Amino acid sequence: MKKALLILILPLIMLSARAAGHYTLKQWSYGGTMRQYYLYIPTSYDSTHPTPFVLALHGLGDNISNFKNIDMNLVADTANFIFAIPQALNDPLLGSSAWNSGAGEFSVTLNSNVDDVGFLNAIIDSTAAYYNLDQTRLYATGFSMGGFMANRLGCELNNRIAAIASVSGTIGTYLNCQPTRVVPACHFHGTNDQVVYYTGDMFGNDPEQLVAYWRQHDGCDSTPIIDTLPNAVPDTLTFIHYTYPNGRYGSDVEFYKVINGTHEWIWNQNLNYSVAIWQFFSKHSWVEQTTGINQIQAAAQLSIYPNPASTVLNITLPQTTQSPAQLMVTDLTGRTLIQQPVAVGQSNQQIYTSNLPAGAYICTLQNTTGNTLARAMFVVQQ
Repeated sequence: MKKALLILILPLIMLSARAAGHYTLKQWSYGGTMRQYYLYIPTSYDSTHPTPFVLALHGLGDNISNFKNIDMNLVADTANFIFAIPQALNDPLLGSSAWNSGAGEFSVTLNSNVDDVGFLNAIIDSTAAYYNLDQTRLYATGFSMGGFMANRLGCELNNRIAAIASVSGTIGTYLNCQPTRVVPACHFHGTNDQVVYYTGDMFGNDPEQLVAYWRQHDGCDSTPIIDTLPNAVPDTLTFIHYTYPNGRYGSDVEFYKVINGTHEWIWNQNLNYSVAIWQFFSKHSWVEQTTGINQIQAAAQLSIYPNPASTVLNITLPQTTQSPAQLMVTDLTGRTLIQQPVAVGQSNQQIYTSNLPAGAYICTLQNTTGNTLARAMFVVQQ
């Protein structure tokens, strides 16, 4: 991690303009294990106004005290958001802290039995019980393995998380990422990263593949707007900023490619990661994505009607099913509610929705190996 403590001449942060907030160490038992996190409340917090919230996730082998050094608190004091720095559990094989992020190699992932998604979701709930959180402005960021974990939250907790930002961490090799919503995403990566390689990442997809994944999923423009940031303080780094605009539901994807950058969190006059992350988050909020048939670009679109449904959902399968398959209905948290087989050659199927509460659901056609063939979002109105 690299941090240059220089005077910042940026409009978002005026270091002397506000009194500092405060960190509080929180701990409670989750899943039978004592878990910890630091919670930061800025002095500007006003309980009468809903306040944004950020999860900031440390890297492999790191701890919450050291991760304070990204100085996210200096941003929060002026921008007025609450954030938490949670502690990952020690992996018994490695003997140091690790998130269950899906990152790994040789079929080995760390802390694979730890419910970190549930733990981080519980931190949001716990904080919301005591503070007035803006539930449409919940975000996640992280460094290295924390970046892998932030991407996992984008994949699996997008029913709450409005946007993600990752530094030197992509989508893990062993994570089956099938987000049910559009997810605005921002990524930072150095071309000389010797831990999570820019090309040939051993633990997940490469940075440019990551950016392409979220861009395609969100339906953003394929041609980016490219800016080379000014070199205010001469060094060996060149910062190239790619913005892929015009995604669905107001989303976009951003990528900071750092020429000659290594495995580091940069804080200097040329680029301040903590500031840039908040600038990205501040543009995005969680919005309903359930109007009509939601086009999910990660798989083919199922033809379904009526939508909204009340008692029966009619499904036209893509062409005819050439091998045994199954239809699954899940809620927006990924919980499976209906599962039924599809026979070879079958072209139409019905799912009875009368027992489903009113709300939004995902209907997915999968083959017997679990690969998604087609899916669609639908709404139940009772």
